[in-house]
Amino acid sequence: MNIEVSDYTGACKRCEKALNLVYEIYEREQNSEHPKNICLYKDIIDNPKVHQEFQELGIIFLDNIADACSNDIVILGLFGSNKKVIDYLEANNIEYYDPVCDKFKAIYTNILEYYQKGYEIVIVGNKESAEVKVLNSYCEDQGLIITKEEDLENISETKKKYVVIENSLHKKEYNTLIEKIKNKYSNLEIIVEDNICPIFKKVSDNARVISLGKDYVFIIGSKTSFTNMELKNNIEGAKNVLIMANPLEFYHFLLKNDKVQNIALIGGIETPIKEIMDFYYLSNFIIFYKECFKKMQTSQDEVNTKLLDLQDNPLVQNVVKDIIALNSDGKYIRATLIGLGYYLGSGAKDDSYLDLAYAYELFQTAVLIHDDIIDNAKLRRGKETIPRRICEKYLNLKKNDRYYHDTVKLANSIGICAGDLGFYEANKIIIKNYKNHANLERILELYNDIIIKTIKGEIIDVYLPFQSKYNFQEVAEKDIFDIYELKTSWYTIIGPFILGYALASQEVTDSLLNILKKIGIAFQLKDDFLGIYASSDVIGKPNTSDISEYKQTLLYSYIMKTKYRKEFLKYYGKDKISSTDLAMVRSLLYKSGAYHHVLDYLDELYLECSNEISELDLSEEGKNILKGLIIYISIREK
Repeated sequence: MNIEVSDYTGACKRCEKALNLVYEIYEREQNSEHPKNICLYKDIIDNPKVHQEFQELGIIFLDNIADACSNDIVILGLFGSNKKVIDYLEANNIEYYDPVCDKFKAIYTNILEYYQKGYEIVIVGNKESAEVKVLNSYCEDQGLIITKEEDLENISETKKKYVVIENSLHKKEYNTLIEKIKNKYSNLEIIVEDNICPIFKKVSDNARVISLGKDYVFIIGSKTSFTNMELKNNIEGAKNVLIMANPLEFYHFLLKNDKVQNIALIGGIETPIKEIMDFYYLSNFIIFYKECFKKMQTSQDEVNTKLLDLQDNPLVQNVVKDIIALNSDGKYIRATLIGLGYYLGSGAKDDSYLDLAYAYELFQTAVLIHDDIIDNAKLRRGKETIPRRICEKYLNLKKNDRYYHDTVKLANSIGICAGDLGFYEANKIIIKNYKNHANLERILELYNDIIIKTIKGEIIDVYLPFQSKYNFQEVAEKDIFDIYELKTSWYTIIGPFILGYALASQEVTDSLLNILKKIGIAFQLKDDFLGIYASSDVIGKPNTSDISEYKQTLLYSYIMKTKYRKEFLKYYGKDKISSTDLAMVRSLLYKSGAYHHVLDYLDELYLECSNEISELDLSEEGKNILKGLIIYISIREK
């Protein structure tokens, strides 16, 4: 896939200036002895992420300017405010700031001046545009708004005219309308000025250039933003133009559409540069991920079939079939990281890593089989676990207590055997396919070290809930982070990546290893969130299991230090969690600050990792893919 990013430099300077104004006033008032309320009238920019951030800071959004009072500081919208609004603020001595650029302010002044001189005010633009409405307010809403040729009939044939071009129409459309006005009223004085934002013009011009021949042009930003819709109308030469509001929507679109080969990313003028680059990094990761995914998916059935030895006893064959069923339809993220490690270590895009990836995916399935026994889980990847399958098969045959006990024992015993079988079959795949590899000894050493670290993490993960629940030991954050590092960072991120490096006969640097560890911790923190806040249908297992299992997480650790501890423990650890219980747990985590504490920590990790990746001695493509991995982790749903 070819990705081109529009020359966005300067595309959002005006927005950044307005946003910086808000942050400066916020900081000033935070340090003031008598802080005022900070209010935004009509949203400073149409960007949901920015709105959410402002709300979290306690900034107020005003829909009615009459709600503002002397203890408020009002910041007006980026595209100007109605003259009556400014008159109200000045009449009531309310402190306000207007982030509108000087050019716009000059146009407002001119409209008022020419209107008072008796000129007819003609505004060429879309009637629904916020800017058009603001412009019209400066002539007491008496201006003529010209959107199409039919509107020209309403223009006076005797009055001098002051014509303002606003950028909500396509360039060809407003040029045509201006020419018709000049030709029809050539005997009258006509003054034409444009209110077209120079930044918008630059973005539009760049967009038109890079859109030529593209399969898709993606405008990054809010779908409700009028400027984004205006930008979309101005783009020519692309087969498809879409506005993408968030990276998750973009991720699903690219994942499902294999024919998308040639794309351009464009940021609207209300889109911070970081957002545009997040989409760019994510697209780099998706490209690499899709390549690995397709290769794994194509051959996974064949690899699974080889696990089935037809000479085996039928009972063994049945267990292997269950392993095969669970070892299918995965996301192949770990396999992708093996491929990425191999590519960054060797520079080669061949398939040498695939057998190692198959082995690791089987190892993962084996770990999950054991994990399901420990957690007494019924579902994994949306499928019944092996112990659950056995119980479902036999428990309905007889009902006495002894039979029930023996069936459950059988189910767990077979699960342990199935997991063990998966471990050693994975080991066998590695040895068979890399027996002549110069670095086989190092690959096996790392592979076994990953297994050992994962088991150590599982030991802590099993012990902590018991000790905490029954007051043998107060949970320490260090223990929780030991789980995160051993059980997730190594098993999910570090392990597969360094295996790929070892396959390329390379060793990762300490700086890269440290970044991978942080990415792994972020992965687990995201898992903790999904375990409680995601839908069961999406994650493929109950979203109450972490609660009933008394899982020791950073969310749990934080709330236990707050006044909500006692109330929280009424629900955390219960055997059966109702939907009401789940809602209460979510509410308490939110009210206690645990929810935002973990989100803030995650944001810090994402930023740290991204900044540190920039300093690595890797190719730009490699850095982009790694940064895209971070975006993927931040948006993933399961």
